[in-house]
Amino acid sequence: MAQSVDFQEGVSGAGTFKDGSLWSAGARSGTATTAPVGVASDRGSTVAKRVIIQMGLDEIPDKATVTSGILTLNVTGAASGTANTLVATLSTETDWTEDGSYPSWAAKDGSNNWSTAGGSIDSPSVECGLLPTSTGAHTIDITRLVRDAVEKRSKVLNIVLKDKLEGTGGAFDTFTMATGDNTTTGNRPKLSVKYVEGGGAAGKMRAAAMRSGGRRSAAKKNRKLFRR
Repeated sequence: MAQSVDFQEGVSGAGTFKDGSLWSAGARSGTATTAPVGVASDRGSTVAKRVIIQMGLDEIPDKATVTSGILTLNVTGAASGTANTLVATLSTETDWTEDGSYPSWAAKDGSNNWSTAGGSIDSPSVECGLLPTSTGAHTIDITRLVRDAVEKRSKVLNIVLKDKLEGTGGAFDTFTMATGDNTTTGNRPKLSVKYVEGGGAAGKMRAAAMRSGGRRSAAKKNRKLFRR
């Protein structure tokens, strides 16, 4: 039977929640109440603007199969309407600090840099449509990343939101979203997950073994009958 659970800072979900802004140039506080995503031109330089989000998905049972993972962002400033694509991608380093100075583009805390600047992004990633052009709730489907977090990453969802091209052949455009520090709790990023208990990678392996065992048993039984 399908189950559902929500994760939102200060509202639902008992796991950790943290987020922060990552700019390729310029400083940005990890505790800002809003944050831009996209790519901008600043005094002749191209500046990539990313948001990193981490959620602990502890309420999802072990060996569950995630069937849906929808992230709702509250857009406080809309994009201008270019063809820029929003991407959600894995960040491989979870031990970063959220405070007034960190994370930054180069560093994950006051003592350690990211292994790759900008949040140590890696696959898998999900394309989430064009940058939102209207304010209010905006949903993106990150089921693949949620499933990956539950099955492979100890139920820690650690992702970066970014522009797909970040100025490499694309236009300048950004949107602004409410963060987990927003004073209106209902505007903070919200993850809604649907899952089925008893599945997951381990469950799939057991099911495959059982099906294989069933075929072998039937074949063995047929051989005995034939010998008779």
